[in-house]
Amino acid sequence: MDEKISKANFSLSGLTCASCVLSTENTLKKLSGLNPTTINVNLLTSNAIFEFDENVIKPEQIKQAIINSGFNVENIKIEKKYIDPSNPRKALNEELNISSQEGETSFHDTITKLAVSGMTCASCVSSVQYSLESVPGVEYAHVNLLTGEASIKHDLNKIGPRDLIKIIEESGFGAELIKRDRSDNNGNSIRRRAEKYQKLLRNRFLASLCFSIPTALISMVFMMIYHNPVISHQIIPGLEVGTIILFALATPVQFVLGYPFYLKGIRSVWYSRQANMDTLVAIGTTVAYCGSILNVLIPILRKSEEPGYQFFETSVFLITFIWLGRWMEAKVKGKTFETITKLMELQPEKAILITLGYDENKQEVIDEKEIDMDLVQVNDILKVNPGAKIPCDGKIFRGTTSLDESMLTGESIPVTKGVDDEVISATVNLSSMIWIKATRVGSDTTLSRIIELVQTAQSSKKAPIEALADKIAQVFVPVVISIAILDFIIWVSLGAAGKIPKDWIPNNEPYQTFSLFFAISVMVIACPCAMGLASPTAIMVGTGLAARFGILIKGGGEAIETTFRLDTIAFDKTGTLTYGKPKVVCSKFLGKESQDVSKVRDLYLQIIGTVESSSDHPLAKAVAQFASSKIKFSNNVILKSVTEFPGKGLRAEVEINDPLACELLPTKNPGSTFNVFIGNERWLKKNGCVYPSLSENIISSNVAKWKNSGYSIVLVGLSFFESSNGYILAQMGIADTPRPDAAKTVSELIARGIEVWMITGDNPITAKAIANKLGIENVLAEVTPETKAEKIKWLQRKGRPLKKSNIFTTFFTPKFDIEITRRAVVAMIGDGINDSPALAQSDLPISVASATDVAIESASIILTRSTLSSLITLIALSKAIIWRIRYNFLWAYIYNSLAIPIAAGVFFPAFKYSLRPELASLSMAVSSISVVLSSLWLKRFKEPKK
Repeated sequence: MDEKISKANFSLSGLTCASCVLSTENTLKKLSGLNPTTINVNLLTSNAIFEFDENVIKPEQIKQAIINSGFNVENIKIEKKYIDPSNPRKALNEELNISSQEGETSFHDTITKLAVSGMTCASCVSSVQYSLESVPGVEYAHVNLLTGEASIKHDLNKIGPRDLIKIIEESGFGAELIKRDRSDNNGNSIRRRAEKYQKLLRNRFLASLCFSIPTALISMVFMMIYHNPVISHQIIPGLEVGTIILFALATPVQFVLGYPFYLKGIRSVWYSRQANMDTLVAIGTTVAYCGSILNVLIPILRKSEEPGYQFFETSVFLITFIWLGRWMEAKVKGKTFETITKLMELQPEKAILITLGYDENKQEVIDEKEIDMDLVQVNDILKVNPGAKIPCDGKIFRGTTSLDESMLTGESIPVTKGVDDEVISATVNLSSMIWIKATRVGSDTTLSRIIELVQTAQSSKKAPIEALADKIAQVFVPVVISIAILDFIIWVSLGAAGKIPKDWIPNNEPYQTFSLFFAISVMVIACPCAMGLASPTAIMVGTGLAARFGILIKGGGEAIETTFRLDTIAFDKTGTLTYGKPKVVCSKFLGKESQDVSKVRDLYLQIIGTVESSSDHPLAKAVAQFASSKIKFSNNVILKSVTEFPGKGLRAEVEINDPLACELLPTKNPGSTFNVFIGNERWLKKNGCVYPSLSENIISSNVAKWKNSGYSIVLVGLSFFESSNGYILAQMGIADTPRPDAAKTVSELIARGIEVWMITGDNPITAKAIANKLGIENVLAEVTPETKAEKIKWLQRKGRPLKKSNIFTTFFTPKFDIEITRRAVVAMIGDGINDSPALAQSDLPISVASATDVAIESASIILTRSTLSSLITLIALSKAIIWRIRYNFLWAYIYNSLAIPIAAGVFFPAFKYSLRPELASLSMAVSSISVVLSSLWLKRFKEPKK
């Protein structure tokens, strides 16, 4: 049977530390049908992403396995990657969002839920379902009679929610959109789960606190400071009233409020063979609770009048402080979601829909209606008032205004936009009222895609530095338990040998209890949580910051660390280092001198513009734009026919109704019809066009000079209609101008020790000319799309030299200059489909905002600004993130290295101070909180000055 590979995203709850993550990953790896190399569990976002074969295992089975291991599954999203024979449109290309050759937008399915009223029987259901499914663009419709809901899967580009409502109403039933949290579209589920989890932890802490307060009063006030006769009264020899009350208070805390520790701790060990933080807490509190019962029972069984030493308050305080710490930790972790939250808040909730019509006098009638954003459809005309936000991606239909696009580009300078200019959702209309035509709505808008990419980064492949936490988590808990047991044995042995002075033991408690407290403190103070949070919190804050600076990091931690280790950057030329839009930068007209030179030149430009406007070639568009910018077109030049010769130029027949037509050629003109040739020099000369009486060497020198400057040369020739001889009357130099900040960016990269290359398919002369302007010394020209990936491989194998200041190399080979190289870490920056193989081959694929969908899909990082200086920000930010992660790991390591010995009582003989278990649990929480606060410090990062 063919494989049916799908990608799953499971939203989990209950993950608290790196051990929980490892436990979940081990559970998933044991399941057949899952690809173990794709499994990634993220602690911060609490989700698991992996690929599985639907023929081998079903999502329900995976969900049950996760539940069995002690964690809950909140939500499941399945993305099919195989081609469904019943629906061949759902191919992999749909996920890559590739546009068709006809220029239509790609197929986008969405599910709309409607509340349908008026249905009374199965026939009503069938009627509604048939009406919906018979409409083009609807893939299926599920109608539920009991709930009165219709779930419709449809193509947003063909039919929208308002159309669906209208279809149901025409069938005789009522329908309205079921209001959903906007986060369902934009991925705010992470924040909602975090808030739900915070509320749960808060309630657990408050419930524990209700038991802790009376426990503290009885155990510390009435039984130790003020001896209350009622509390101290013995019901039977050795059993006090206070002990019974403490037992009654501790039992529900231990087994009801402490149940989650047992559930996750035991299941983690049983199903995944991996102990976690909950295992430590469950063992520590159980030992304290059972130890107290044992100490109480022994005097009763011995019928001793001296009550045993109990410490029920230890387990109560321990669980209370752990819930307090986790609640505080969850609240602090919630701060890391602020960037995504702020992005979501940019989206307006309402839009003003414009309906255009005409009355009987052919006067325009405008109908305005405010609608919910979820009801906006493709091709809708929307009104945007000054000061309002653009509701969706679109084009200006009417009006001119200035827009604040700083939320996307980071540039505070307003951008002027006119008719047919593209506008982006959530940007702010500053100056005047405009109408826009919606082109992307819902989850297809730029803002929604940015939010999705920021979230995807949190669940991307782990960086190499994160593997350190996983390796430590594998052995951390077993090692801590072993240390606790060994610590207990040592202290008990010292107590049995009489080596523990009585003044060391407080409240005359037995030395066994004294020793047990050290072991419990060791188990609850050890903190794998800090190591588990060290990397994801920094990455969450860092990727959010990057989005604010116009950098979308799809590759998550791996992309950030690769940027940190970057050796070489290879730039594509056209569209990356340059704008990708050629324009005429120099021109020369060679016609004969006359009294009306300027008017003759304008006529030349009108002929050239009329002919070139018929072609879609980039150079033709540049020439046509140049002509239209110089003159205002009239109807005195009529294009009768035009033929395009690929790689050569255009041949056209034009009729010129202008008295100056006789002045166009050096010889006498017998009529008003001309042949026009526009193209390269060889092709024009082949068609009988020659330079005028001026020296051809002087004229050709201009062409040679322009070629050396990297310009593309376009010549214009003119001849009589039935003549085989003509003249070259105009020369134009066309160049793709470099981006204004490209040279400074290149020099800054070189100053940072990064090797810069340019890889292009252009000819060597043009490539070298652009490279010289930008300060790039390394150029690979005339590289075909097929061989671009090979050039990236070559750069990787070429490597970078290791530092020569190696003391061992210098000592053993003082007379030899040996250069040792390593594999280079290479980034590729491109924008076109032809760059996709090279992007995929590179270690760090980067695309610019104007790139094609395929290039964006291949990239790990997307630069949304129109400037390349974002690269410098990216490199500086990656260094800040990696160093913050290293600092977090160092702090977690130092904390555990010092905290465990202190809790074990290593320093007790010197300072006579021991750390009580409840204080140890609180300090464990403080450790995790400090790591999150350290990551939040990244918010102080500022862009390098340009």
